[in-house]
Amino acid sequence: MAKTGMERLQELKKEIFKCIHCKACKFAYSGEPDREGIGEYAGKQGTVLYEGMVDACPAGIEYGWEAFWNAGKIWIARSILTGDLEFTEEVRDVIMPCITCGQCSAQCDNKIPTVDIIESLRAACIESGVPMIEKHELVDRLVKELNNPYGGKAEERFKWAKDAGLGKYVDNKDAKIAYYVGCTASYRQIEVAITTAKLFELLGMNFTIIGDEVCCGSPFFRIGAVDTAQELMNKNLEAFKNVKMLYFSCAGCYRTFTIDYPKWMPEGEELPFKTQHAFELVARLIQQEKIKFKPNKELKGKVVTYHDPCHTGRHFAVDMEQDMIRESKNLLIDSRKIKEKIEEWYEVPRIILRKLAEDVGIVFKEMYRIKLDSMCCGAGGGVRAGYPEFSLRTASLRCDEANAVGADILTTECPFCWRNLSDANDMYNHGMKVMGILQMITEYNLLDMAEKPKEDDFLTPSIRDIE
Repeated sequence: MAKTGMERLQELKKEIFKCIHCKACKFAYSGEPDREGIGEYAGKQGTVLYEGMVDACPAGIEYGWEAFWNAGKIWIARSILTGDLEFTEEVRDVIMPCITCGQCSAQCDNKIPTVDIIESLRAACIESGVPMIEKHELVDRLVKELNNPYGGKAEERFKWAKDAGLGKYVDNKDAKIAYYVGCTASYRQIEVAITTAKLFELLGMNFTIIGDEVCCGSPFFRIGAVDTAQELMNKNLEAFKNVKMLYFSCAGCYRTFTIDYPKWMPEGEELPFKTQHAFELVARLIQQEKIKFKPNKELKGKVVTYHDPCHTGRHFAVDMEQDMIRESKNLLIDSRKIKEKIEEWYEVPRIILRKLAEDVGIVFKEMYRIKLDSMCCGAGGGVRAGYPEFSLRTASLRCDEANAVGADILTTECPFCWRNLSDANDMYNHGMKVMGILQMITEYNLLDMAEKPKEDDFLTPSIRDIE
């Protein structure tokens, strides 16, 4: 039987009561007050200091007062569990403007799974009878009617594939490897879907795009519409049950299948397939010296920086950390292994970027806040749909940081981040080009194969699954 939000909240009770209200969760680099950085930079959103510990919670920065910072939301969860507070629309309006970026969890010395708590709190709020905000009700209605939150027709979900000459991969019955495209890449950022599928084709992968694919459910797990999310989850588990490996180009979809589905599936059930992001495959093939890149005059000398999506970055890192903590018999000794595993994970996209610098001639330059301390793009947690002005101001803050290192190109590996950063880049005149790493490889025809990959290369597990 499916779990309720309140049941998940009860399961997390011990974690909720670990919070000592120390406020470390407000900052990036909360343990490094002397960290050197860029210094002051007068960006589009006003002068920001990129030095030492800096404010990092988007909701706290936007709204200012205590309840909107993570520590305030944890106290709300505690008060709900103890019966000192009841769910109301006022409570909803405090817990909803949170991008669930996980920065708070990354900074927490008590290792509290804050995102899990906030999402469960939202689910319990809806279950109590408090209505969703109007814009979330709209996307919930659309996905129930059309299996996607954008209002796109089912028959148009893979129109991009047919138009790009990739139609033969839709419902390719011979393939045991599938590409889960997701709603954003199918109906909005189709260039992400096209470049990913073309890259797979260039690599010689025999893959399928399943015609029965529906929304992964990510927006609905985030906003607390768990019943809707679980319905979508069950449809996808049925649609993809016969594949061995499922690849993603969307960070949110990848996180949802890999982290959320197992938490919300009936106890004892496991995913019937392995999951992996496309950038993991490319990085692995670079390490195996099976692919390299061609020089490119147009890109040579361009300063490129990278935005870590929260869903492939912090959310996976914190999930790996939680798993290793649960399995640890001596956390003092194993803490070093945890840090090494997280660092290895964050290096995956950077393997590609450093190879692009070596072969193509780009200049790869990191922003101040990176990896576990990376600033959110502002799009997640239902905020882009529900609070668009807040969302885009947050994206502009991130673009400010890219401007501060002189970036010509701001890259990422998530169509949702791509959309929000691109919109803020245009709206606030940041003057950069925003694109995905794999998009750059395909659109500039950079791929140069030294050795054709074999099927086993495509079925190799993610480094997450390798001890």
